[in-house]
Amino acid sequence: MTFEKHAIYRTLFLILIGVGLLALAACDEEPESIEDDGTTPVVSSTESEPIEPEPTETQVSYPQSEEDIKFLTVAIDAPSRNRDFAAIDDFGRVQGFDPDLMADIAAQTGIEIEFVVTNFDGMLDSVAQGEFDAAISELIISESTPPGIAFTSPYLSVGQVLVVRANNDAITSPADLGSGTNIGVERASAGEQTARDIIQIDDERLVRYNSSVDALQGLIDREIDGAIIDNDDAAQYVNNYYQQLRIAGESGAPWLASRQYGIAVADGNEVLLSTLNKAISQARTDGTVDRLSRAWLTPQERLVAGESLIGTLDREFVVGMVVNTPINMDPSGGPDAISWEFKTNTMSGLVGFTADNELVPLLAESLPTVTADGTQYVFKLRPGLVFPDGSELTAEDVRFSILRSSSAGNFLVNTFLRDANIDGFADEDSVEILDSLTIRINLDEAASHFLSVLATPPFFVVSDECYPLEPAPDSVCGGIGPYLIQDWEPGDQVRLKANPQWPGMPPVFENIQVRLYTSSEQMRGSLEGGAIDLAWLGLGEEDLIALRETEGFRAWEGPAAFKSYLVFEQSQPPWNNPLVRQAAALAIDRNGLADIFPGTRKPLFSPIPNTVPGHQAAEPDRNLAEAIRLLNAAGYNEENLLDITLDYTNDGRYSPYEEEYATALATQLEETNIFQVTLVGAPYDTFRAQSATCESGAFLLGWPPSGQPPNYIDPAHWMYYFVFNTASVCSNYENTAMSAAISQLENLDPTNIDGRVERWTEIQEIWAESYPTLDLTQEIRIALSLDKVSELKIDALGILRFETLTK
Repeated sequence: MTFEKHAIYRTLFLILIGVGLLALAACDEEPESIEDDGTTPVVSSTESEPIEPEPTETQVSYPQSEEDIKFLTVAIDAPSRNRDFAAIDDFGRVQGFDPDLMADIAAQTGIEIEFVVTNFDGMLDSVAQGEFDAAISELIISESTPPGIAFTSPYLSVGQVLVVRANNDAITSPADLGSGTNIGVERASAGEQTARDIIQIDDERLVRYNSSVDALQGLIDREIDGAIIDNDDAAQYVNNYYQQLRIAGESGAPWLASRQYGIAVADGNEVLLSTLNKAISQARTDGTVDRLSRAWLTPQERLVAGESLIGTLDREFVVGMVVNTPINMDPSGGPDAISWEFKTNTMSGLVGFTADNELVPLLAESLPTVTADGTQYVFKLRPGLVFPDGSELTAEDVRFSILRSSSAGNFLVNTFLRDANIDGFADEDSVEILDSLTIRINLDEAASHFLSVLATPPFFVVSDECYPLEPAPDSVCGGIGPYLIQDWEPGDQVRLKANPQWPGMPPVFENIQVRLYTSSEQMRGSLEGGAIDLAWLGLGEEDLIALRETEGFRAWEGPAAFKSYLVFEQSQPPWNNPLVRQAAALAIDRNGLADIFPGTRKPLFSPIPNTVPGHQAAEPDRNLAEAIRLLNAAGYNEENLLDITLDYTNDGRYSPYEEEYATALATQLEETNIFQVTLVGAPYDTFRAQSATCESGAFLLGWPPSGQPPNYIDPAHWMYYFVFNTASVCSNYENTAMSAAISQLENLDPTNIDGRVERWTEIQEIWAESYPTLDLTQEIRIALSLDKVSELKIDALGILRFETLTK
């Protein structure tokens, strides 16, 4: 055969059998193959049709048996109109769906194949005249076969389907597309031709996109009402995004239009036609065509799915949160409620608290051995635990993680660990490896609550093969927690899967999805629409009030993670007299104060919120008569009134009710007919500057600081600051009995839980007599769910424990 008549540039190369086999070995698992419909192939084109060849008198001899076919020259247009069918790579080699299919045919038949890159126009003429044995170049079979050409049975069948949103039951076929319906298509595609010529969508309703993926994204984003795309593309995206998309008419729906691709040979070359047809049938049956279609023709871009349009699935629990700041997934980061929530559900430390606030060993086999002076803790690790990156947990990971948090300046680590050179950072030998599964932690001084501190995120253990030394707030490595991070789409969603390595309580739900919102209104709409099971952090007060008593929803009250309290400046009258402080405590109606807040506050009769282990309600209920008696004993009565000033913040730092709250507090005190209260409200910055100078006699504050979770689950977090920092608090509180009781507590073995609870009870009783602060109300965490949610637990840090979620 002569090729000189073709004036275009050609690339010649051989596809050998072994190369074809290597290409097949690289393919992934096979789906069901497309069934051949058995029809006789004919040629048509919905795209560019080849120029029909002129009749020829050239006599060409054809093989008489398959054994006669040793070598084929195959014409191909590269790059093809659709580059995924055929293109030329940087090394001059032809690649794509069509070349890979021919490689498979070569592997099946043992025929050596040589590609000749040629122009699409005139290609079939050359095949008919015998200049090429065959042509494969995105050739579409139709009813009118060009003279001198025969087509194989289809190696690929592609149909057009209509995709709609998953909750759109009104559109089941093109007949349901009304005059106001907008349809999206890929520009200059078979989908556009189908929409325009077959379904008769006019230009005003036809929205053209650069790709079928863009059209589907437009459908999700409600720019259009439906999209007409290739069936394989539709099947993949509907399968992956079944909560957002569906094919109109669902399974079995007829294609709106279709096209079939075949290989062209000369009419009369029956043996070659039969050989190719058998190879094509085998490639379709064994899944090769489907694999190549996925590899070359099906888009791989991801969609921004948004929330489910068909409710939540039985096998997945969906939580909603309002998140307007980046989530820091580095355990060395500082405390914030949302980041700690995700860390606690995807990582853990040597010890931790259960959802019921019980201290238990986690990555450690048991609670530690503690030296008599309380400064050294020795832990033995559980053997065989594996991080999500596949590396095994060792003592080196523990040391790496804790010292990494120290070097990042984390105050919880650097406050407690040994710092002999007093540089503000834990010493290198503050965490020592005794063997591959044994670790020793050295403290500066004894701290009976250190195990509670050790259960917080800055001490969580991560793989030294996944986390770098420097901060990595965007890491999705996770640790050995209840759940593994499967997928993280910032600002949209997080998907979690139960972690088989987790040594704690096995999660109820295998799959958790967290939907991220920018407003309470958005999250409420999703809850009302059934797209989430639970609205959690960030649910606004108005939305909570509106839904908590509504049929179909259920409110869940969690522990308090914030308290409101009064500070008395005790170095001068009148608050240096304990009788006056006790009288104020007896004059206050805590229940009445809590009622000001719409279901979000409860009365607090202790410096410790109710659910923190060790809580004891030691402070008294209201008793005006006793309050008056104590004031009289202190020298005050209706003739000798007690004038006081009460400062408070009025900028909404703690709640929008602070002025009403302070007014109610003043009114209750004045009901003794002895206290006379002057209220002074100011923005927090002004207020704090004044109170920090200790010029205010009494002032209203909240703990912990606004926006932060409690630092750890222990009474010490709620009490020690007000006992040991009295100058900065401006209470100037001193009490020898309190100091002695805390000293006894700190001398206890930290693992002696019962003994510590007993000491805390005594300390709270002293508190209720001397009042370092006068505690008023506690703010509880509230979650709102659909009725089908049957259980959830929120721990004493205010963290929702995903492993307990049940519906």
